[in-house]
Amino acid sequence: MKNIINKVKQFAKEKHVIVVGDIMLDEYIFGEVTRISPEAPVPIIKTTKKDWSLGGAANVALNCRHIGCKVDLIGIVGKDDSRGEKVFSMLQQNRIDTFGLIRSNQRITTCKKRVMAEGQQLLRIDVEDDKPLTENEFINLTSKLNKIIKNKSIILISDYLKGVLSKEFLSKIMQEAKKRQCTVIVDPKGKNFDKYFGSNYIKPNYKEYCQLVSFLNLSTKCSIVENGKKICRCLNLDGLIVTLGEKGIQFVSEKKDIYIPACQKEVYDLTGAGDTVIAFLALGFSVGLEMKQCLMLANHAAAVAVSHLKTYAVSLDELIDKNVEHCEKIFHNWAMLKIELDWLKLENKKIVFTNGCFDLLHSGHLHLLQEAKKQGNILVVAVNTDDSVRRFKGNQRPIKNIDERMRLLSAMTVVDFVVSFDQDTPKELIEYLHPNVLVKGADYYKEKVAGYDFMIRSGGRVHIVDYQKGYATTNLVKKIKQFTC
Repeated sequence: MKNIINKVKQFAKEKHVIVVGDIMLDEYIFGEVTRISPEAPVPIIKTTKKDWSLGGAANVALNCRHIGCKVDLIGIVGKDDSRGEKVFSMLQQNRIDTFGLIRSNQRITTCKKRVMAEGQQLLRIDVEDDKPLTENEFINLTSKLNKIIKNKSIILISDYLKGVLSKEFLSKIMQEAKKRQCTVIVDPKGKNFDKYFGSNYIKPNYKEYCQLVSFLNLSTKCSIVENGKKICRCLNLDGLIVTLGEKGIQFVSEKKDIYIPACQKEVYDLTGAGDTVIAFLALGFSVGLEMKQCLMLANHAAAVAVSHLKTYAVSLDELIDKNVEHCEKIFHNWAMLKIELDWLKLENKKIVFTNGCFDLLHSGHLHLLQEAKKQGNILVVAVNTDDSVRRFKGNQRPIKNIDERMRLLSAMTVVDFVVSFDQDTPKELIEYLHPNVLVKGADYYKEKVAGYDFMIRSGGRVHIVDYQKGYATTNLVKKIKQFTC
């Protein structure tokens, strides 16, 4: 993953992204709750501080800027309100060009005020204006678009139903995008999806996906993949990207579908997660990453974004530093390990898999692991859970519990990842992770190794390591018992 992100960084500065949509200001009022009001059964908040973040299309632009892209923002703020001035100031502080912004005396700047206490949101107050564009606003927006758009730009549509993205203005965007061979990605809102016709990709969340299914009179009994293909045909899309929150991201086109599970990370605030996803998708598309790589990049970035309070712009450096899972070696969740391995495979790393109980580590184990690592670049060691060990070695085993066995293995420099499995054999895990090489000790015949058929069928190979005589956990246990008798 690190190599791919470094590669992306090299090209990001050359890419032009245009963000068009509803610009908002997020205001946070932090305070303490010490008592209940005598006037009504509501808490009294004693304000301790205020903070502001860019929201809506402005947050998308900020994400793109933090990634390193050249970004232009097109939208409207109020001409004479303090919120509009705050947005302008924050954009300039973050070195985002304000040429595409229109100050209109026909509307106010949208602001979402959130009251926070002890890390919890108690109340949200929305100040907004969602009336349709005036003729003058439409002319000015179109003029800005014509001056900013370039050949093969990435155009991000950030729609929050605040009036800027009218059907007429969207139609104009699609026309100009087609002329300039631009890619258009839409973060939709509302129940009318006709207005997005002509875009390349639509990125709804699950609720918006359901609205899209209803809008097109599709069956709710069909899967996202089945309906997604129909949606792509109806709206002439290159693809549909459905964000599923804690379940991950699903991509569907008429020809293929890709599912990426979510990265597990403590969630503090979901605000702006969709903005992060669309910004990183734009980056991936602009530098020519494959769709699966784009989705994984966006997925990792979203995991970092939701781990922060308030809307948060994720940088590429932060992805490298945090790597979402902090580069931990130990995994109990197979899906999380698969994400890491998929990234490594994209870097042309060869994945080696071996497994065992590893109850009492000895020289025989070390020899096996050292020889296994020679077969590729990344060594994954799968370890039987305590219950799995008992089922075929008896109730007296294991001597060390699963956590201790995995920690000891993870401390070895030849081992890259350690994963647990509860099945009697690792066959299911092998088929899920799809390694390039499967390694076992010489006490196994190659054809009898669990997973052999799958490895051969999928183009992998099985390698048998010569057995070292005299080293076996069972023998060690017998010797220990002799000394204790």
